[in-house]
Amino acid sequence: MNRERLIMIRVFFNIRLDDAYLPERTGQWVEDEAEARDLARIIVRRLVADHGGEQRLLNAELAVTGEGGVSLFDVSFFEALYVPVASPEPVEPLRRTDTIRPRSRLAHLLAPWRAEALALAATWRGRLAGLAALVSGRRSAAPRGRFGLGFEHGA
Repeated sequence: MNRERLIMIRVFFNIRLDDAYLPERTGQWVEDEAEARDLARIIVRRLVADHGGEQRLLNAELAVTGEGGVSLFDVSFFEALYVPVASPEPVEPLRRTDTIRPRSRLAHLLAPWRAEALALAATWRGRLAGLAALVSGRRSAAPRGRFGLGFEHGA
């Protein structure tokens, strides 16, 4: 059995906003710098989703550092949000299946009844629409007089 040894690095995602520096204390374990960059973009997008109304966030940066405090790279919030990222590998078109699965036996048996049910539903839909028009026409054709108490104002 051949096993590869997986080496992980610990990175810290620190926020730099104007003159403030907010360090991360716990860190994250990632496989390599590319995974750290992807994770940084996700963190930025999540922060903006949670606090999105603040215009100042577009000026912020996510400073990614290693365990010794050495700077690996910086990700601008603006860049993480608005600069498109090319896909790492070409996207293959979806392949169609070679065969189309036939309809089930039950669907085949119910097909004529389904057609009749749809036709009947369309007929009833038309009749109910006509009934609704008739009822609304009666209401608007004969307006009722106002209710009166039997005396006129000012008399």
